[in-house]
Amino acid sequence: MDDSVLSFRTLASGSSGNLAIVRSRRATLLMDLGIPTKKLLLQRLGEAGIVPGGVTAALVSHEHSDHVNWFGLQWCVAHRVPILGNRYALRFASSLYRAKSGHDVPDGLLQEVRAGSSYLVEDVEVTPFDVSHDVPTFGYVLRSGRGGLRRKVVVATDLGCARPELLPWFTDADAVILEANYDVEMLRRSPRHPLDKARVASDHGHLSNVQSGRFLKEIWEASRTLPKATLLAHLSRDHNRPELAENTVRYEAGPAGGRVPVHTAPAFEPGPEILL
Repeated sequence: MDDSVLSFRTLASGSSGNLAIVRSRRATLLMDLGIPTKKLLLQRLGEAGIVPGGVTAALVSHEHSDHVNWFGLQWCVAHRVPILGNRYALRFASSLYRAKSGHDVPDGLLQEVRAGSSYLVEDVEVTPFDVSHDVPTFGYVLRSGRGGLRRKVVVATDLGCARPELLPWFTDADAVILEANYDVEMLRRSPRHPLDKARVASDHGHLSNVQSGRFLKEIWEASRTLPKATLLAHLSRDHNRPELAENTVRYEAGPAGGRVPVHTAPAFEPGPEILL
């Protein structure tokens, strides 16, 4: 991490699987456990320098299989990594582990956290907050450091709408990781079933590029300082393209869109490392 207080990097992002690494000076956290194969999971963790015993905790956003699946869950249990999430995600994880292994998850590894409360994981303050999705889902605020070195990262990768009450969680962040799932026109022309397209575009589905850009504009206008980086996550492979997402978000975000670095998280490869 060099002299950084907090860093964030996606290792996979999208409906085929999600995993990110958060590092502070004393902690290493996994975010979501959705890598779809054991081989790929071990490869991504190895490339990131993660070794057994080197992870402090895992945070999961919700129960969908691209965010909690067997291989990530098995790895965490094998290496005694606590998994933090809402009760529904943990109930899913418990049922999945029992179905696959025939055993219960050892006591103490599944730890419920609640929206609006803050939890200290070594030197990282973790605050989950509710977002609108088709199952109960958390975004996370991560803070670390003191005084002038205090850093804040906000992560929300599955949400169908960005209601005004979400804004305070995002303001004055040093980095924002926000979903930009689909391009409206690409989704409209998609051969997918109309009900699936309606779910994606609903208030309990995913954010479009336009919605993401407009929400970022609200965040930046409400903040005293602009973030050092913004990462667009969970892009659809069928209904989006990285350059389209970046261009649309920058346009919709207004003047600040040209001053804040905007990147996209690749679906199957590590994304850019954000060092704060």
